Formats: sequence, C-alpha cells, structure tokens
Amino acid sequence: MKQAASALAAEAVDMLGEQPVAPSTLVVGLIGPGNNGGDGLYALSQLEDQGYATAALQCASSVHSEALSVYESAGGRIQPLSKGAETLSKATLIIDALYGLGYRSGAELPLIPRNSRVLACDLPSGLDPETGVADDKVLLAERTVTFGAMKSGLLTGDGPLATGDITVVPLDFDFTGQAPQTNLVDKQAALELLDAHRSWRDAGRHKYQRGVLGLIAGSSLYPGAAQLTARAAVNCGIGLLRTHVPEDVAALLAVAVPETVPLDDDQIREALSSARRYVHGRGAKISAWAIGPGLDSRTPPTGAIAEVFASRQPAVIDASGLELVPAGPSEQPRVLTPHAKELRMLLRRAGVTVTIEEIAAAPIRWTRWAALAYNAVVLLKGPTNYIVAPDGSSLVVSHTAPQLATAGSGDVLTGILGYLLSDSSLTGVNGVQTVSNRRMMELAACAAVIHGEAGRAAAACGTVNASRLIELLPGVMKRFGF
Repeated sequence: MKQAASALAAEAVDMLGEQPVAPSTLVVGLIGPGNNGGDGLYALSQLEDQGYATAALQCASSVHSEALSVYESAGGRIQPLSKGAETLSKATLIIDALYGLGYRSGAELPLIPRNSRVLACDLPSGLDPETGVADDKVLLAERTVTFGAMKSGLLTGDGPLATGDITVVPLDFDFTGQAPQTNLVDKQAALELLDAHRSWRDAGRHKYQRGVLGLIAGSSLYPGAAQLTARAAVNCGIGLLRTHVPEDVAALLAVAVPETVPLDDDQIREALSSARRYVHGRGAKISAWAIGPGLDSRTPPTGAIAEVFASRQPAVIDASGLELVPAGPSEQPRVLTPHAKELRMLLRRAGVTVTIEEIAAAPIRWTRWAALAYNAVVLLKGPTNYIVAPDGSSLVVSHTAPQLATAGSGDVLTGILGYLLSDSSLTGVNGVQTVSNRRMMELAACAAVIHGEAGRAAAACGTVNASRLIELLPGVMKRFGF
C-alpha cells in the first residue's frame, strides 16, 4: 500500500509542478473505506512530509485506521465530507481515493467544484472497472494512477473519457499464472514495434525503397477525402504516392498534392503484374494499397479494384471501400478500419446481426467476428481503438484525443497506415513473402498511436480538424523515428 501511495504522491507532485511549493497550494483527498482510502491517506502523508498543505475528507463511516494514524502523525487533519465544502472549493488538486475496484453502480458519489483537477487512485470513482460504464456523476480525472495492471474498464466504454492520462504502477504482483486478454500499445510500445525491422542501411534507400503506396479514392460527391489521405501519406514521408481517382478529382489533387503520380486502370494491372513477377526478380512498383476514402460505394468492385483485392499486396481499406471488400477467404493481407456503424454493416453483410449498443458493450468480441468473417485484421475506431486479427489476438490503443472525432480524421489515419504498410523496413518483408497478420496488427496499432499523438498536438494548440492533423504530421513522425 505504501508503494502504491508513493507512486500516487509522485504523480500529484508532477501535476502540481511547483518548485518551491506555493503557499496557496492545497491537496485534498477524498477518502473512502478500505485499501483505496488507505492509499490516499498514505499519499497525503508523504505530501505533508514534502511541505504541501493537505486535507482529508472522510467519505465513509470508517477509514483505514493505520493509514489515518500515519497521516495524522505527519500533521494532517481529516474531517467529514459533509463539512468539507469550503475545503473542496480551495483545492488545487483533488486525490480521488474513494472506491477503486470496489465501486458498484449506484454508490454515492460526492459533488466536486466544476473544473477541479482530479488525480484518480486506481480508477475514477463512478467507473465500472470491468465494463467501463460510468455513472453520470463520475469523478472525471485529469490523470489516473492504476496499480498492478491495466483494468479493462479504463480502456472501454466511458473509460477513456473519464480517466485522463493513465500511469500503470506494476508493484510486486505476480501475474505469471495469468495471460492478458489483450495488449495495450502506447507511445513507447509503438516506438519499439516500429524499430523492430529498422536498419542503419535505411538512410541509403531511394524513393522506391521508402514505400510506394497506391491510393484508390475519391468521387464527385467526396473529392476532399482523397486529398486528405494523399496529403497525410505525403506528410508521413512516403517515397512515392500513386493515385487512382476520378478525372474531376485528379485536377484538384494535382494542385493539393503535387507530389502524387496518377495511376490509371492499365497501370494498376501493370503494377500488379510486376508484383507477381517479383518472384522472378523483376520488382514491384507498388508495395501497398489504401482503398476507400471518398469512393462512390455504388460502384461494384470490378476491374482494377477487384484485381487489387485479389492481389497479395497489403492494403488498408476504409470508408466506402468497406462496402466493396468481399467477405471470406483472401490471400491479401488487409486491415479494415471501420467505426462502430461500419462494423455493424460489415457484420450484417457477413450474416451477423448486431446493434451499435451491443458493439459498444463488447467491442473486442464483435471486432473478432468481423476479423474472422473477412479474414482480415480489423481496427475498430473510437475513443479506444481495438485491433483484432482473424486468430483472435488483439491490441488496444487508447493514446488518442476526443477531438479526433471530426470529419476527415479517418482519411488521415488511412494515409498514415497506408504509408506504414508500404515501407518494407517496417513490414520486414522484401520479395515473395506476404506481411503476417501479426505485423499488420502491430502497424495498425502504431498508426493509431501516431494518429492519436497528432490529435493531442492539435488539441493543445486549439480546435482540431483533419487539415490541422496533416500539418502536424511531419513533426509527429519525427518523434517516432522517421
């Protein structure tokens, strides 16, 4: 408990960021029964020892007696919550140490001043630790320090909206006899995954070796989507972008993204033929595909698009492309990137009827159904991103920003992932091999992390839109080693 309290106190000091301690600083702990309240009292004791002014508000009939004794010995004082309104109003930082894992729906939650800075102990009070369903009066946290391991409720449902930044403190728990249901990919994990196949020789590559992406996108109805995806791929650092768009979109694209090279149906077939001839050493002109942003989904997947679907070159398929991609067995390594409504459509096409509410309640379960039905990696977009392979393995990305829910944001993600799939130094594939589903999953997760990092950077500067994300991509990509 004291180890957990030390981590909690250190996070509080980091949030306050005041050296030396300002006289007006007041840290208030909301203290519940049991061990969670004990963590909070021990953390307040350590803050008292460091010179911070603290106060504890007792929110239950009893509190952890040993922790309370230590806190009072350090000079702290505790009072009933009912008498603490003035104390709460003066709080610089509130430590939420009410329920932790012990929260049950309907439990009483205190009212705190609006815009309070809150540090949650283990998880925000009012949030179900398993389902991520939050009470309307949940104590929204700026940061959460959780102990032992990540709880599913922090990443699912309302969790990402209630937790703020999450720090996992492993403590000394022994998890050797347990296997995680899924794995979290954060910024550090993404950096490690991206570095997996990199080499010092990468600096000497020419443009064709730095990734050639084929983009099939755009329509008269949605001419902007193709431009957003193209600009995103170029700003990520693609070696060459080749674009297959309608004639009336091509002129706009040539102005918006002059680095692109047009690609007609015959050239697509030639590129696919070149890819097949790679077996005989003649090389491929396109290393991956991005299909769907702004396409007219009323057009059946015939001709060049159907031939791309039949190829063995990796592809990210988004937006209207999801309405065209065939279900069932395929040799093409694919990542499908639906949001919840599009996932429902994909499942319905595969003969599975499900509601949006059911998807929200069990996102990994229904994403697995789609991954199986389409023999593809599926990235379910939302406040938390779920990436699932046909074998059932899964990754989770919560490194995102709520402001990413804006028009065109998904098109930017498609450009980022298209670039990652096209770069052989990231896929680890040269020659006749195809990209494994595991690597497709990892790169999809990395794209989601990069996308989230761009969203955070944009939100820090003001409002967020897709064009702003694209402008920030070069700087974000540099932070990921590009």
